Order: sequence, then structure tokens, then C-alpha cells
Amino acid sequence: MAAPLPRAPFSSPATRAALWPARSNPCTAAAPSSGALGWRRRQPCPVLSMAPGSARSTPAALAVDPKVETLLDSVKWDVKGLAVAIAQNVDTGAILMQGFANKEALAATISTRKATFYSRSRSSLWTKGETSMNFINVHDIFLDCDRDSIIYLGTPDGPTCHTGAETCYYSSVYDALQDSKSNQERQVTTTLYSLEDTINRRKEEIVTEGIGKPSWTKKTTA
Repeated sequence: MAAPLPRAPFSSPATRAALWPARSNPCTAAAPSSGALGWRRRQPCPVLSMAPGSARSTPAALAVDPKVETLLDSVKWDVKGLAVAIAQNVDTGAILMQGFANKEALAATISTRKATFYSRSRSSLWTKGETSMNFINVHDIFLDCDRDSIIYLGTPDGPTCHTGAETCYYSSVYDALQDSKSNQERQVTTTLYSLEDTINRRKEEIVTEGIGKPSWTKKTTA
């Protein structure tokens, strides 16, 4: 088994460049074999054509693969025809954003592999990145056990939040209760990734400091 590649801190420019290179349309790209990330891209994408409609409309406006249509009908949409849709980073596990999807939005995401939502304020579909070009390229989609919420598991092309932060979830409730300011560089990641980020930052500090009393902890993590 090949040794894992070293990772830089998630907040570093090098990491952003590595995680967010220019990407081709994942629907037309060659499907990679399953690997360390634990997912396989499923090809081909179902054929779908779209026309505008309300949140509760589906399908006369859509030409959808029959299997996709059956799946769409199995979701427990609310009285407005919507379900919560969460985008999650496939590499780090970070929750990127939360929106709402209707049947058309989920069908579009399945077909295009770009995270697509339903805007309640504009009463229309919108694809994350259609303005900023920071698309979320979807590798897989999960429904919860009650089939009333959705996870888009994917790779972002750039920062997800309109503030420029990598995720919309950087404000800790416990930090706020302790009067600490929100940190946009903070990541909602797993313990393993948080530890890896801390170790990499310690290594950078050793290289850049050059003065002051040596830290035994920093040296041991290096």
C-alpha cells in the first residue's frame, strides 16, 4: 500500500490550491476507481431536462430516468414540497452549508453532480457556484433513515460561504457564550483532521519563529 500523501493545514493557501484546483464537469469526466476516499463515482448520469416550476412541481417539467423518479417519490417532502439539504466535504467531513431542495433540485443534482438547491426567497432552483464559480462537485447523495433530509457529499471548488469562509459553520455557540469572536478559519472537522491541522501548524511555527525559548511539545510533534 502506498504511503499517504502529507497534508498541509486546511487553512493554508497550499491546501486550498490542492483541494480546489480547476475541475472539469464530473458528469463527463472518467470515473475514478474506488480508493482511500471510500467512494466510487457512478456513471452514467441519468438523462434530465429542466423547465422552471414551483417547489412542489415535478414532473411534467422534467424528463427523468424512471429509477430517479421512483427515488424522488420516496422522499418525504414537507407540505411545501421541500426537504433540508446539507452539503458536506467528502475529504474533511466538514459541513459546508445547508439549504433546501425540492424534487427538481435533487433530480438536477443527481444528473449534473453539482449541488443544487431550491431558493425559497426567489422561488426557483439555484446551483451553488453559479455566480461565484465555487461549485460543490457531488460524489454521492445520502438520505437519512426517515427519508426527509438529504446530504450532498462532495468536493468544493472554493470557499462555500458568501463571507469567503470555507464553510458557513464557523460560529461556535460555546465560544459565543464565552464572549469569544467567531473565527472564519475554524473548521467543523473530525477529531483526526483537527489534530492533523494542529500538528501542521506547530511545524510551521517551528520554522518561522526562530527566536524565543524552544518548545519541547512543538519539537516532539515535528
